[in-house]
Amino acid sequence: MYGEPILECQLLCKRFGATIAVKDVSFSLRRGDILGLVGENGAGKSTLIKLLGGEHALDSGTMVYRGKPVEWTNPSHALREGIAIVHQRPLLVESMSAAENVFLGKECVTHLRLLDDQTIGEKARALAARYPVFPDLDLRQPVAVLTAGEKQVVEILKGLSYEPEVLILDEPTASLPKEEADRLLELVRRLNEERHLTVVYISHKLEETLSLCNRVMVLRNGENVGVVDRAAADRPTLIRMMMNSDLSEFYPPKAQGAPGASLLEVEDLQSPQLHGVSLRMNAGEIVGLYGLMGAGMSEVARAIFGLAQITGGRIRLGKTGEVFEHTRVDDMVARGVYLVPEDRHHFGLVPTFTVRENATLAHLGRCLPGPLLDLQREQRLVEHELSKIRVKYADTEQGIAELSGGNQQKVIVSRWLMQECNVFIVDDPTVGIDIGAKHDLYLLLRGLTQQGKAVLMISSEITEIIGMADRLYTMRRGEITAELAGDAIHQQNVLENIL
Repeated sequence: MYGEPILECQLLCKRFGATIAVKDVSFSLRRGDILGLVGENGAGKSTLIKLLGGEHALDSGTMVYRGKPVEWTNPSHALREGIAIVHQRPLLVESMSAAENVFLGKECVTHLRLLDDQTIGEKARALAARYPVFPDLDLRQPVAVLTAGEKQVVEILKGLSYEPEVLILDEPTASLPKEEADRLLELVRRLNEERHLTVVYISHKLEETLSLCNRVMVLRNGENVGVVDRAAADRPTLIRMMMNSDLSEFYPPKAQGAPGASLLEVEDLQSPQLHGVSLRMNAGEIVGLYGLMGAGMSEVARAIFGLAQITGGRIRLGKTGEVFEHTRVDDMVARGVYLVPEDRHHFGLVPTFTVRENATLAHLGRCLPGPLLDLQREQRLVEHELSKIRVKYADTEQGIAELSGGNQQKVIVSRWLMQECNVFIVDDPTVGIDIGAKHDLYLLLRGLTQQGKAVLMISSEITEIIGMADRLYTMRRGEITAELAGDAIHQQNVLENIL
């Protein structure tokens, strides 16, 4: 099935100042390979694929592509030769249509040298039909109105439009609903079988990597620590290689004994998306909320926090006995109810701010002893809080955009834990972050329950929600379908109640 080497890399190195991002990485990519690339955030995965695709220049090392030494001058050079990268964060022009973005740089023009929108639209629709990841996507829409998943599909179609020989996919399913993610994985398998398309596949979803790839390469601290054939690869082996340690207990032990008093109750909550949702959160437990994409979990979180319209029902706070028929963000924050949102890039971070500015965004009052901000007090506060959950950063004045996804997420979590909380709501907190950062967040959430707090956890990963939840509510079409606890929280029960 696998042919001759199509890309051979020897001792690739890339530095950024004093940081060695890729260190003496050697590997061979065979024609027809689906090579998984895994590692913690900061392990060098993104830098390595940018070297392969011409977005970064090599400091040292050699690449041999189709039997000839190559030195890419830019990404277009690599694209013309058949190497395409589909980035995790789509590189699209928001004001242009999806179809125009797919053919950006290779536009169709009329004989008068004007943009031929009709031909572009026809070619884009034909491409979408040929690669049906999201068959209902309207490619005439401007990118600005598309969801994160739809933008990812546009980015994937753009990469496939070049008919590449080597396709590099960086976390392609992170923002896709399960149905579209499954379609994409099936498409990759089909292209691999029919065209012998060679694929480099990056994902933090280890089960996905193991099901798709014939080999998996593990990076740690910029170095290649091994390539494992599918037959010898399993989740514990990859985790051990990525972290250089054995996580015998990946999820921390669940709560023991009876839960504490109720801290928050939702009673018959109604909204355009929710239909009579009732649930409770008790001190000392993690409450899970799980369903298929669009079932209403995020709407519940936003309604509690005051970010979504409520048309009926009420929310009761256990500590104060207060009842709210309509919530506001400032009311919830004042009472220690916090939300870490689903999309950290759009709703959690200010990308132009520093680590310090992002961390203290919600609690500047703690750094205002007088009319002016006490920068030294703010600095001490940030350093103290970030150290608690092992955030990796060079300096608090470093731009937040320079941090890895896992460390960005930790900064957002730290922001909300700078003041006393009662109820902590996290909406898919581990999407797109590495295995080590996930473990740190699991320990932090369990630590909150041990302090008598309540955690509401929404997750798109069934293994994660089963591993973490002390009690679990399942949802379907805006309604709660079951409440599970203890030994009843297992995969069969969960699936029966969400499908």
